[in-house]
Parts: sequence; C-alpha cells; structure tokens
Amino acid sequence: MHSPAGAAVAGRSGAVLVLGSDTRSFLSVVRSLGRRGLRVHVAWCPPGSPALRSRYIERAHDIPPYDAADRSWLHAFVALLRRERFDLVVPCDDPTLLPLQLHRDELEPHGRLYLLGREAFAVTSSKLETSELARRVGVPTPRELVARRAEAADEVCDEVCAWSRFPVVLKPHSSYGVDDLTSKRFVRKVATAAELRSALGEMLSHGPVQVQEHATGAGVGVELLAADGDVLVAFQHLRVHEPPAGGGSSYRKSVALDPALLDAARRLVRALRYTGVAMVEFKVDARTGRWTLIEINGRFWGSLPLAVGAGADFPYYLYQLLVEGRRDFPAGYRVGLYARNWLKDAAWLRANAAASRNDSRLTRVPLWRVAAELVNVLTLRERSDTFVLDDPMPALAEIAAAARRLVGRRARAGRPGAAAPAVRADA
Repeated sequence: MHSPAGAAVAGRSGAVLVLGSDTRSFLSVVRSLGRRGLRVHVAWCPPGSPALRSRYIERAHDIPPYDAADRSWLHAFVALLRRERFDLVVPCDDPTLLPLQLHRDELEPHGRLYLLGREAFAVTSSKLETSELARRVGVPTPRELVARRAEAADEVCDEVCAWSRFPVVLKPHSSYGVDDLTSKRFVRKVATAAELRSALGEMLSHGPVQVQEHATGAGVGVELLAADGDVLVAFQHLRVHEPPAGGGSSYRKSVALDPALLDAARRLVRALRYTGVAMVEFKVDARTGRWTLIEINGRFWGSLPLAVGAGADFPYYLYQLLVEGRRDFPAGYRVGLYARNWLKDAAWLRANAAASRNDSRLTRVPLWRVAAELVNVLTLRERSDTFVLDDPMPALAEIAAAARRLVGRRARAGRPGAAAPAVRADA
C-alpha cells in the first residue's frame, strides 16, 4: 500500500524541487507533481518564464547561475537543500542536469537528487557513445564516421562522397559544454560536399563530430521509466509535425507500442542498468518498415505533455519510484491522442509552407494533410502542450510574451534604415 500523494510521512516533507524553465517538460513536471498534492518549489527558472505563472508552484528560489570558476551557486544550493529538506530534486533539462551530475558527490549528502548512474549519464550525453552502445547490443544505427580534427575534413568528405548519398547529418558529440550552458550545439544537415567541409570547420572547434547518413522516415519516440535496467512503464509517440530541416516536433500523436522498437529500447537500458526516465528516438520508414536509432534523451523530453495527457504520468511515477520505492505502474495509456505546441506549430506552418520541394534536406507535409488535422480538434482528440483548464496562466503569459516579441520585431522593421526582408531565391 502506497502512502497518499503529498502526505507528510516519516522522513518526507511532501516537497519537491524542480529545476528548469520551459513550458513543455518543466511545466509538465510541475503540473504532474502539483496535481498529486505535492508542494512544488522551483529554481534556476528565469523571472520572465511563463511557466512561473503555474498555480502549482508554491515557491521559486533564487540560486546563482552555474559557474565552473565560482562556487557560490553550490553553496546556495546546499543551503537550500538543508533548509527545505526536499523529498526529491528533479532537473528537467541539460543546463540544470549537467551541474548536478558533475557535482553529485558534493550535493547528494544533503538531499535526494534525480540523477543518472555514471555510465548511463556518460553514454546518453555523448552521441558517439550512444551509437557504440547501440552497435554493441544489436540496435540498428545509420551508417556513420567520426571527424575528430579539422585537418581530416577532406578525408571525411571523400569517404562521405563515396557513399553516393546526400544529405548527411552532422552531430556534435554533446549538445552542451559545461563551460557554456547557455549555448546549445545543434545538429546540422548538409546537402553537398562544400557544405560538409564548411560545417565541419565550424563544428570541430567544440570536439568530435559524428557524420551520419540521413535516415528517412518519421520520428518516433519510445518513452520509458526504468529501474536497474528493467522497463517499468513505456509509451510511444509519432511525430506529426517536424521542422522541415530537423528538430523537435510541434505536433505529435500517441500510438501503440511497437514490439521491435520497445525491444530495442529495453536492450539499451538493460545494458546501462538504467534507472530513471528516458526517451529513445527512432526514425521509422513506413514504406519499407525499416527503422534506426537516432538518440537517447537521458532526461525528460519536450513531448512530455502528450504522455501525461494520455495517462502515462512519468513525473509522478518517477517520484513514486525514487521516494516510495514503487515498481508496479499502470501499463495502458490512451492511443490516438494528439498534442500541439501552438506557438511552435505556428512557426512550423510558415516553414512548411515555404519549404522547397526540390531541397532534399527538407521534410515537407502536404497542405491538404495539415488542413485535415482540424478533425482532431473537432473530435476532442487534441490537447495543448501549454493550455490546460486547471492551470491556464502559463499559456496566457506565453501568448502575451510572443505578442510583445512580434510587436517589437515589427517596430524595429519599420524604423528608417532597417534592412529589407530577405527574398527566397526560389520565390
């Protein structure tokens, strides 16, 4: 028998500290835990973040930003843990996760932190090591090679050209460097040897670059909660709207678990004796049935609102696993539910409409299929990532902030001497 959510039982405060700022994973974690009666505190969340308007946040704490050369953030963090005695500390993104992973030995004596095991963190935070693990356990990956120094760029280009297939995808070995948690290193897609040489010259300054054959198909995520390598909960979504040039989805659908993809995810987490949440991302070609691993997100993921809305309450399940020791969880979830990030999807609609059909790097959705998605709204099968009836203020704040940015851009564009808008070459 599990204790009631939020109940202050022996050794527990009923309070959780959530770290982050976005209106997707961070806000979903806040809402999930708050709805269960837990007292949610937050930190490392900028004052202007719309997520701070959530009714489920009891208190926001001001902790100095991480600085490798200044330990004031660490002293403030330890003081907060000692004072509030949180049941659990949950980092929701890489900039809040990395400092805790690097300083876990100094922080863990003062509170329970949700952190990955050292091997799991090393592998999931490195795209190179993720691919090596996949090959070791028999999970398909795209054909690839690794560029490690600028001097070898010509050699890399020659080998890629021998594949006789462009575009190719360039991946930095990690998305963030601990020396700069404010700048994300993005994956790039290139269509020619000249673009490949230029991109390698820029990206290699931050470390090795993974050069992969472009995997065709739709993005599919298998999300899971695992304990010591055993999968306790699993959920699957299909990306419906992906940026034409690649990136996170703005519209997605819950689908039934694919046994082959679930088995691949199980093999990966079993090899790492993984404990925690993860999203294992694949590319699946519906025409051929072929699929390949893209990456493992060793943290909460951007499409988390869909999973929670469909009944797979990963944030609360994680709390129950780590704090209460629970290992049995509901297996089912609602299939056929859609979730949309309206602001991101507006940008996607513009990019999709403008995408050239002749550019092999771009993934484009026909406009008739986009129009047909209105049925999902009319049949109540669609949810918003941000707007929910029990907590509407973050969505309203997000819309207001977007409107202010739009007005500001138009005001700047109307000033004398402002640059003329760029014209597409194929317009």
